[in-house]
Amino acid sequence: MKKVIVLLSAALVSMLSLGQQFEKPKLEASEFEKVKAKVGAGFALQMQALDHEAPVELIDLKNNFNLPTANLSVTADLAPGIQLYINNYMSSRHHNEAWVEGGYLTIDHMPFLPASDNLMKYLTIRAGVMMPNYGDAHFFRSNNGNVINNPFVGSWIMDAYTTNPGLDILFRKDGFLALVGTNNGRVNYGRGGNLGEDLVFNWKLGYDKNINEDLRIRATLSGYHVGDGHSGSYLWDGDRAGARYYNVMQTADAEGDNFRSGRWSPGSGQSQMNSYMANVFVQFHGLEVFGIYENMKGEKNEADQHFTQTAVQALYRLGSFYVGTRYNNVSNNDGSSVDRTNIGGGWYMTPNVVVKLDYVTQNYEGPAHGSIDGGKFNGVVLEAGIAF
Repeated sequence: MKKVIVLLSAALVSMLSLGQQFEKPKLEASEFEKVKAKVGAGFALQMQALDHEAPVELIDLKNNFNLPTANLSVTADLAPGIQLYINNYMSSRHHNEAWVEGGYLTIDHMPFLPASDNLMKYLTIRAGVMMPNYGDAHFFRSNNGNVINNPFVGSWIMDAYTTNPGLDILFRKDGFLALVGTNNGRVNYGRGGNLGEDLVFNWKLGYDKNINEDLRIRATLSGYHVGDGHSGSYLWDGDRAGARYYNVMQTADAEGDNFRSGRWSPGSGQSQMNSYMANVFVQFHGLEVFGIYENMKGEKNEADQHFTQTAVQALYRLGSFYVGTRYNNVSNNDGSSVDRTNIGGGWYMTPNVVVKLDYVTQNYEGPAHGSIDGGKFNGVVLEAGIAF
């Protein structure tokens, strides 16, 4: 009888309300007490069992545990409505040493300017080294050791993520949101004769509303713009932690580890670019559907680029459990493409602890892929993550 009670109690505890988060809610000035700091962390461990094949000889993948990844973050309340966030990578696929990923200041109120209360009622200002708020896809991705927001193991094929010095201003009222931002376009401003030139700009317009207690609808349109003559912008290749499918499609004669394995994108270094992303998110009871349409046109090394990404993700959540699928396709202007299908599910043992199983199959077609044209990888990955 005791065992039955324990199992029922565990089931009730597990029926947690887990909703998708996008932009963080505004900080409440009234909740500030004193200057204080909170230490957070993210840990992820994977058991990978993937196979790959191509017209060329590839490395022999093993069924084993991947390198665990870890983040360490600090969130500091500095004043009413003012907060600092900084994130560090303690262990990542790309870097052996610990290093700072980035950090930024969030201002939701200005206690040093009392007359600004009415102005700041609907505004949020962020400034620092951070991912520009371009599109909604980055809210569903894994960030090194923090995998809690990604229902699958891999992030998107054309994975927009970077940490550029900049700022943005977000307006929110009655479900409507509008954002404008600017940054230097590069992870590193450069040194010597390789200094960054000109700013890049991003914006977002959207609507996010709980229509009733059962239905939530969100739709956004974003843009990212690099002026002609830029010294080389970053958007898709700014994630220095590494992709989540380890060593896939790596040729036997390749040196080192392609830490971006499984991704495909325009890369970095665009001297001119306009990119747009449209997203739709619908939540009805336990069903969630998220969609992406992304289109970029630019120039890199004096060659034109044109990439298109589409994706649809469907999840059904039952308490702390979920099952779902994701289809993701990226194509470019020379007829090359990559498509990926995910099927999986997971269990949030608590809101801070997740275990997920992901079946993935990914195919490569077209001349842009060189010797792995016509190749593919597939298999399962079991991942456990902790974030707080």
